[in-house]
Amino acid sequence: MKRIMRALREIHRRLLWVPVAIYIFFSILAYQASHHIIERQDLPIWFVDFALLLLVVGLPIILTTTIVQEGIPRLGRSDPSLNIALAEDASDPDALEVGRTPRGLWAIFTWRNAALGGVAAFTLYLLVAGAWLLLAEQLVDDAQKAAVEEPALEPPN
Repeated sequence: MKRIMRALREIHRRLLWVPVAIYIFFSILAYQASHHIIERQDLPIWFVDFALLLLVVGLPIILTTTIVQEGIPRLGRSDPSLNIALAEDASDPDALEVGRTPRGLWAIFTWRNAALGGVAAFTLYLLVAGAWLLLAEQLVDDAQKAAVEEPALEPPN
């Protein structure tokens, strides 16, 4: 019986790494896509570094969420933050009220928050790239004009 329990614990422990492996796989795809977009849109090379920075920041968040939430959400898994109580103002005396009271890390590191953080990082990347595409040409033109035009220097007295 101990061997079976130890084997089940090991399987459970290894399943905690599945979301991290999935994150790394999609991070590699996102990195390659950002590299391709940068080449086609003639963006500066630091956009690849910016994408890599966002992906590296997301990795510990996914790892922490995986550990706190104990793996990928599955149907039928018990939720320790789930509260079930009798409804007070229901017409049926046997009616149940279901509510959640997440606490501590359980409330912060949720899969919903992790997904929203990923969407926010992607939006930030798109905003920076879009702003660069819209404003970079104007900034470069202004800098070139400023370099060509020599400031009027007054002779010293």
